Amino acid sequence: MNAPARSHTSPISPTLAADGRGLLLVAGPSEEVAKRIESFLRNAGHPLRCAWVDDASEVEDILRRSPPDLLLCDDSAGQAQCDRLLKTALELRPDLPVLILSREPRPGGVVQALEHGARDLLGYGDAAQLRQLELVVIREFLGHQHLRRLRVMSERLHDFEQRHSQLLETTADAVAHVQEGILAHANPSFAKLLGYENPEALQGEPLIDFVVADQRTRVKERLRLVLKGKHAGEPLEFSFEGKEHPVPVSAQLVVSSEDGERVIQMIIRSDTQPGLTPSVVEGTLVANPPPASASVAPSNERLGFLHALSASERSGQPRGALLLTVDGFSALEDRFGLADSESLLEQLRQALKARLAPADQVFRYAAGELAAVVGRPRLADIQSLGELLQRELSQQIYTTAQHEAQLTLSLVAYPLAGDEKAEAVVREIQRESRRLSQKGGNQFAVLGAAAEASQSEREDARKAAMVKKAIEENRLKLAYQSIASLEGDSRQHFDVLVRMIDDTGKELHAGEFLPAAAKFNLMRNVDRWVIARSLAIIAKRAGGKDIPSLFVRLSEDSLRETDDFLKWLTELLKAHPLQNEELVFEIQEMVLQNHIRKAKTLTETLAKLGASIAVDHYGMSSNSAQMLEHLPNISYLKFHSSYTQKFNEKEVNRRMSQLMEVAKQKKIKTIVSHVEDANVMARLWQMGVNYIQGYHVQEPEVVLLASEFITKAKSIHAPR
Repeated sequence: MNAPARSHTSPISPTLAADGRGLLLVAGPSEEVAKRIESFLRNAGHPLRCAWVDDASEVEDILRRSPPDLLLCDDSAGQAQCDRLLKTALELRPDLPVLILSREPRPGGVVQALEHGARDLLGYGDAAQLRQLELVVIREFLGHQHLRRLRVMSERLHDFEQRHSQLLETTADAVAHVQEGILAHANPSFAKLLGYENPEALQGEPLIDFVVADQRTRVKERLRLVLKGKHAGEPLEFSFEGKEHPVPVSAQLVVSSEDGERVIQMIIRSDTQPGLTPSVVEGTLVANPPPASASVAPSNERLGFLHALSASERSGQPRGALLLTVDGFSALEDRFGLADSESLLEQLRQALKARLAPADQVFRYAAGELAAVVGRPRLADIQSLGELLQRELSQQIYTTAQHEAQLTLSLVAYPLAGDEKAEAVVREIQRESRRLSQKGGNQFAVLGAAAEASQSEREDARKAAMVKKAIEENRLKLAYQSIASLEGDSRQHFDVLVRMIDDTGKELHAGEFLPAAAKFNLMRNVDRWVIARSLAIIAKRAGGKDIPSLFVRLSEDSLRETDDFLKWLTELLKAHPLQNEELVFEIQEMVLQNHIRKAKTLTETLAKLGASIAVDHYGMSSNSAQMLEHLPNISYLKFHSSYTQKFNEKEVNRRMSQLMEVAKQKKIKTIVSHVEDANVMARLWQMGVNYIQGYHVQEPEVVLLASEFITKAKSIHAPR
C-alpha cells in the first residue's frame, strides 16, 4: 500500500477552513481530471470536493438549483463547449467564478479566457501547474465565499432596518435620533410628547431648542460626554418645552451608527421613574426587569393549582403541569400602572384558556405568573403544547385603553409520569421558570423523567421525518472508504457509506440518523436510494479502466421483503446488467441467521444477477462457521470490529484464526475493518487476511458525480 501523500502547503500558503463545505464543479469529458484536482487540493490541506459532469445541460440544471463555489471548464471538450458554459454561468449566476482548464495552455489563451468572462486559464498537466491552480482556486473560492456572505448580511441588514423602522414608528415610547445636535429622526410618539402631530416637523431642528432654557447647558454637556463614550445608557432627567407646558422626561442616550455616521439615540418615556431603562428584546421595546414584585396571587389560586396537580396523580391519564412567567412583569407594572398591567395579564390568561381544552385548568400562580394543569392523549403532546403556547402567546399584541405591549414569556412544562409528588413538581417548575426569565426570558423548557423519555422519542421521530424528507429531496449522498488489498489486487474496492444533509446544510453521518430510520421503518427506502445511486455511478463509469467494486449494505427490512426487493432490483438492472463483482451486498451476520431461508433465496438470486455477497459483523455468533453451510454463495466475510479492537487478547485471536481457516477452506475472501495501527495490519497480513479498511488505510472521501452534487451544494446556502 502507498503511504499517505504529504501536504505540500507552505507556511505562507493561504488555506481554507476545514469545514468540508467547498464545492468545485468540473465540466469536461474525463472524470480523471476532477479526481486529480481534488486529490491534489486535499493533499495540500484544502477540504474541497470536486463534482464531475460531462453534459452541458446538467451544468445548467445544477446552476439553476444549487450553484457550486467554482465552475471549472475543461477545454478538451472544445472551445464551443467552454463558451457555452461561460455564457450559461454569466446568465444564471453572474457572481460565480469560472476557470478554464487546459492540459497545455496556449499563448494568449489567458487573454481570450478573460475576454469571454472567465476568471483565469489554468493548466493541470504537472505539479507546478497544479500548484498555480491551487492558489487561484483558493483566491476565487474565498472571494466568492466573502461575496456570498456579504450579500446574505446585506439582506439581513435590510430586513433588520425595516423591522427597526417599523418598531420605532409603532412603539408607545418616544424615540429620536440626534446627529451633531440636530434631530435627524423622530417617531410619532416623540412628536406627540412635544405636542406635534407630524414628526417631520421636528426633523432638522436643533434638539436643544426644545429643552427648557435653564437645563440646556446640562443636556448639551451630557450629549458631548455620551459621544466620548461616557455615561452612555445612564438615565438623564430633564424637561422639554412642550407646545402647552413643560414635559419632564427620563431619557436613555446611547451612541449608534446610521449610514456610517455616529448618532445619539434618545429613548424616552414621559412616565418613567429614574432607574428604569428600556431595551429591545426580540424586536420589541420592553423594560429591563428589576427585582421580582413583592405582590403575589391569592393563596387560594396557588392552592387550587397544587390540589389539581395532586388529583391528577390519581387520574391515570397523561397529565402535565405548565408554569408561565411574564418576563419583566414588575417593570411592566411600573410602566403601565397596576390597573393596566393586571388587565394585560387577564388578557394573557384568556388567550391561554382559549388554546387549552375545556377540561384543562388555569390558575393565577403569582404576580406575572400563570399555571395550568393539562391532560393530553400522549405525554409528548404536553411538550408540544408548551412549545406552541410559549411561541404564540409571545407573538400576540395585548392592548389596554392606554397602552399596548408584546409580552415576552418563559414557560416550563412538566409531563407527569405518575409517581411525582405535586409539591416537588411545583417547586421545580417555579424555580426553572423564574431562572429562565431572569436570564433573559422568552424561553421554553421541559422537565421530568417522562419528558426525557418523550424527548428521546420526539427526537427519533424528528430524525425519521428528516430522513424521509431528505430522500424525497435527494439530500442523501454517498461517501466511499477504501477496502485495501493486502495481496496486491489491482482492482479498487470501496465500502459505500451513506450521509445526509439536514435542513440547515449540516452533513450527518449514518450513525446520526439511521437508527431513527430503522425505528420508523424507513430502511427499505434508504437501501433502495443507496443501491440506485450506486448503480448510477457504476453506469457512469462503464467502459472506463479499473472499474471499482462497490460494497453496499442491505438492511433487515429489505431481507424481510426478499421477493419485492428482488423484483425491484431485477427491473433496475435491465438497463445495466452487473459485471463480475461491480456490486457487493453487505448483510449483517445476525440478520442472515434470523432469516436463513429468505437469506438463501436472496443470495442465490443476487449471484445469478451478477452481484456478490459479503457477511458483515461476522464472527459474533457461536454458529458463524455453520451458517456458511447454508449460504454457499458468500464471497466475502467482514469481521466484526471487536476483533480489531481486542486483537491482542489471546482468546479473540484464537477465535479469529479458527474462522479464518474456515474461510480459506471455502475460498471466501476476508476483510478486517477499523484498522488504525500499522503493527496490527502487519499481523493481519501474516494471518492471511485478504483486505483491510480503516482510518489507518484511508478515511472516507467522495468524488461527486453531477447527480450527487445538488444534495451537497444545498449546504452552501445555509446561514453560517
